[in-house]
Amino acid sequence: MCRFFIAVGGYPPEDALEDFVAISRRDRAMGWSHGSGWGMLWLRRGEAGVYRSVRAIWESFVPPPRGYDIYVLHSRLASVGSIAIENTHPILRGGFAIVHNGTLDKEGLTAELKRRGLDVKTAGSTDTELLLSAFVELGGNEKAAREVAEVAKRYIDREEPLLNFAIVDLNEAQVYLYTYRVVEHPHFVPQISKGSPILISSEPVGRDSWMPIPNDTLLTLRT
Repeated sequence: MCRFFIAVGGYPPEDALEDFVAISRRDRAMGWSHGSGWGMLWLRRGEAGVYRSVRAIWESFVPPPRGYDIYVLHSRLASVGSIAIENTHPILRGGFAIVHNGTLDKEGLTAELKRRGLDVKTAGSTDTELLLSAFVELGGNEKAAREVAEVAKRYIDREEPLLNFAIVDLNEAQVYLYTYRVVEHPHFVPQISKGSPILISSEPVGRDSWMPIPNDTLLTLRT
């Protein structure tokens, strides 16, 4: 299980960033620590930057640079794949980046994607990279995000029954956010704050007003 935080439309509130570090150290729903590395992405049309570390976010946090339109942060609690830079989110491929919460049956999903004729080669060893590889092979658009979600949710781990991911189009400066969970547990339900910027988080952070994102939802967020 992991945690992610996204801002679309400008720099995120500093209290939200600080609180994201806090929930990464100990989340509020389960009391888990997400210390298997962390990363962030900042983006405006035509320019993007990425930072990744295998250290815990509360030991090595640095704020992202200002002046960008999209910000994505992710703290990892390793399940599939070792603690290594290549397995640290965001993971990049073909002009896209992904962050993901949840655990998938990697072997089963790989076999299913190959049966569908998809070339799902990966550089790392995470289940997350499979999602991104399939998304790119399917066309890298909103339809592809839905197709990947429909396949992947059949391979959700029973002990972590959720599929939450965000794929960032680095060229078009937009985010595809998908959420699916088998049970409505607070730990599994991402939240949205519809202010300026729009914020999405694995759980509420900072002082903004938050609402749960309905189950089996695909959002496309543009700057």
